[in-house]
Amino acid sequence: MMITPERLGDTLMCTPAIHYLKSHYPDIEINIIALSDLSAEVLQNNPAIHKMYVLPSYKLIRSLKYQIDYGINIHYGRLVQNYFQLIKLFSIPTFEIPAVKPFFHQAEQCLEFIQSIAPEKSGIIDRTYKLYPSEADKKHVAHLFEKNKINPSKDILIGCQIGCHSLAKKRLFFAKKMNHPKIWPLEHIQTFAKLCEKYNPNIKIIITGSQSEKKLAKKLVQSSSNIVDFVDQTTVPQLHTLLKQLKIFISPDTGLMHVACSANIPLIALFGPTELRRTGPYPELSDLTIIQAPTMVEISPESVFKIVMNKLVKSEPQLLEPASHIIEVVA
Repeated sequence: MMITPERLGDTLMCTPAIHYLKSHYPDIEINIIALSDLSAEVLQNNPAIHKMYVLPSYKLIRSLKYQIDYGINIHYGRLVQNYFQLIKLFSIPTFEIPAVKPFFHQAEQCLEFIQSIAPEKSGIIDRTYKLYPSEADKKHVAHLFEKNKINPSKDILIGCQIGCHSLAKKRLFFAKKMNHPKIWPLEHIQTFAKLCEKYNPNIKIIITGSQSEKKLAKKLVQSSSNIVDFVDQTTVPQLHTLLKQLKIFISPDTGLMHVACSANIPLIALFGPTELRRTGPYPELSDLTIIQAPTMVEISPESVFKIVMNKLVKSEPQLLEPASHIIEVVA
């Protein structure tokens, strides 16, 4: 029995380790305790997982006592620890991930931990994040495109994540400020959208986020005709399907940035005062630009626009000319 965390990004960063365990030891059955509906969405349809329990009661876990051969804690969060303490009472072998390594990527630490308890049988290790959208997920995204009059073969689609987990937790306070130190300012997104619209009206900005960002989304849509609101309209596998159809995705340090990594699409990752080495894009992407500044406010919409133009020229050479300058790090 393995316990996974409640947040999107944290759970997605566990998937290479889960894949490693099943691919190297195919006869084992991996059962998961997922600590939120969002975590369960990340692990939905994952062929490495035998059975998943979403926020099960302690009574249910106790009833499974004699079906568990090993207990694995792959995360160090408080809620994970609470569940793991119960499993430790079952007198079965248990394995617990060591304390956080501050300058070591979280996904790599999960993988290293699982390797330590299940040594590899071959030298092949797949470090990519794992998401498994269904045909129903693909149809849902197609329906959203049709509903919003989006034509993927004609429109140039750029995604932009407008929120983060911290904003969602503090929605009542930040609803008034319409801002948060971890996300790109609302005004910057508005300016960026207008720059794109002025350059080419076929460029559409698809904004993503959770329910707590709906007020932000409404304000953004009102400010520019090329912004399309997909906030709180997709599950995690559906987001993966959506992202695969974008030319570029722009995201701060949030769970959706990691979904973009799983889709392996051109990514512009925006970082303020967070630890890039711990939670940055993973593994190496074929097309990645990281912009880091002391504050998110200092990442200008003009600099992001130039980078976007440079990336678009690779896929739309007949339409766009390369930008003259790219700012990758703001001092």
